[in-house]
Amino acid sequence: MVRWIVYATSRRLPGPDRSVVHALAALRPFASRLIVVHPGDLEGTSKDELVAIADTTVRAPGDRFSPSAYALALESLGPLDSVDEVVLTGDAWFGPVRDLGPVLERMDETGADFWNMVENVRGVRESFPEQSFSAVAQPWQWLAVRPALFLTVAWKDYWAQERTEYQQISQEVDFAAHFRALKFAGGEAFPVASFTSDDPSLFASEELLDAGHPFVDRAVFTSYPPFLDRNAVLGREISQTMGEYGYPLDLLWENLARTTAPKTIYANAGRLDVLPEVVTAYDPDKPQRIAAIVHITDLNGTSEILERLEHLPTPLDVYVTTTEGTSAAKLEQRLEAWVEGTDRVYEVRVTPASFGRDMSDFFVAFRDILRSDRYDLVVKLHARHAWWKTVNRRRYFRRYQLENLLSSAGYARNVIGMFQAEPGLGLVFPPMINIGYSTMGNGWSYLREPAEALAARLGINVPFDSVSPLAPYGGMWVARPEALRLMVDVGWRFVDYSRRYDRKYRSLARLQERMVTYAAGELGYHSRTVMNAEHVAISHTAVDFKLDQFLSTTHGWPVQQIQLLHRAGYTGYGGPVALVRMYLRLHHPRVVRTLGPLYRIAYKAYGPVASARRVLGRLRPQKSEGE
Repeated sequence: MVRWIVYATSRRLPGPDRSVVHALAALRPFASRLIVVHPGDLEGTSKDELVAIADTTVRAPGDRFSPSAYALALESLGPLDSVDEVVLTGDAWFGPVRDLGPVLERMDETGADFWNMVENVRGVRESFPEQSFSAVAQPWQWLAVRPALFLTVAWKDYWAQERTEYQQISQEVDFAAHFRALKFAGGEAFPVASFTSDDPSLFASEELLDAGHPFVDRAVFTSYPPFLDRNAVLGREISQTMGEYGYPLDLLWENLARTTAPKTIYANAGRLDVLPEVVTAYDPDKPQRIAAIVHITDLNGTSEILERLEHLPTPLDVYVTTTEGTSAAKLEQRLEAWVEGTDRVYEVRVTPASFGRDMSDFFVAFRDILRSDRYDLVVKLHARHAWWKTVNRRRYFRRYQLENLLSSAGYARNVIGMFQAEPGLGLVFPPMINIGYSTMGNGWSYLREPAEALAARLGINVPFDSVSPLAPYGGMWVARPEALRLMVDVGWRFVDYSRRYDRKYRSLARLQERMVTYAAGELGYHSRTVMNAEHVAISHTAVDFKLDQFLSTTHGWPVQQIQLLHRAGYTGYGGPVALVRMYLRLHHPRVVRTLGPLYRIAYKAYGPVASARRVLGRLRPQKSEGE
């Protein structure tokens, strides 16, 4: 069979995408001609790799995929008279996970004019634009067309039509219905009747793989997490099944790290690991060169930090910063005694007191360490005296961070073992703390705009999470220095953390804390979180109760409850103005769109007025007692 395969990419490829190259290499033996159509220009090694494997590359206009790219590619190739089958596909799937050959051999025997890989009778998938999960046109999963169709006028007319954005999104789903209505014979390699879903590609991935389907729809990892939750689509299990069938999972995580918001991957793929206290996943024959970078201004926390560091395998180099000479001298004495009789090495550096605290010391004072090639991993810890927190909050925060990273010797080795097993793992840290802190639901806080500006400055194109970023809140983590390179190479200065730069960064230390996963993702490194069993018991029960309370006043599945609350908008403190605004947003959205600009002007004007009233109130003479 003379088969032309047209493979479309969903986005411009500024660098090599190994999952795409892997897919093309697997398609190559089945393609008499392999054509890659890509939005925008190819750059550097990405161009070299695609040119080496494909017969033809075609540039499509824009930076994102449009179905018209297929027509453009076919037009540029000339007549199809000698072709037996044209396949339209693209990077909407990961794979092949199973052997593609048997499926093609089976479908070669059918007399269909066209056939899809998997039948979908559900139609266009639900989208969630208010939650930043808008539907966009994606490369087609797999459509094979034969001469009885592609040599007809109906085929040419189909591609000549002008389509709306929605029609472009639904085009692959509507293709079969359109041509069946014109009396062309269609078929499916995996019909819906064989599975327990009307959209098996999304909702029955493991069933499909077991039946011999060669691909996994990328939507099982990139769709809105509460939507997948409602349908019990478990990306963690699906990825494990892919690995069991032999798909190299490092390609999966590398692609998702670059193309998908980190917390979306985290939720859909279950990237939290509860590690045991005994060694189960550490190879002593592959030792890692480890540097611990520690900021200490609360000397009372020194003993606990050193006790945790003892859980790490040796050799271990420890770098400590503090902000004044007396503390440095005391730390020197403690560390000297601590390393005696071991192969540990330490160094103490005195740094200026800075609003950046541990983050400025990490990215400025130890830039030389992070940019060197001396270490495979860096462990970032700190002991600060947060006088504004209650004793319980301080104690639990420190427990939560240190125990979830370095709970015991066995636990710590399991953390290091994660990096041994996954070359693309960039950062490991505890999940967002939810006890004693109100970060949940407001992780970006006032930092979203400066984060976007910093991402543009650093060339980070990883999509942002809409509510809270996946981040090491609290500033403690284990990481590969290579994964931090974008953040390190900026050349930060201590002065960047001062009040002088508040207008630019708001709070640079907190901004860096939220951006490290995005900077790592741009380089293809993914992030994971870890907990020990003790803190899972503490944290999960707290979240369970709070979520149960939070959803008690709304009806339906969580995905529907979330949609309702998002449509209502910000509640503030539930005052009359907020409640009227929420009512209008829910029931009279046109009024809100009309009055919205006026409301924002009034809101901005209210701030200076309120400030002036407070100042005048302070200046007004106070009545003496008895007047």
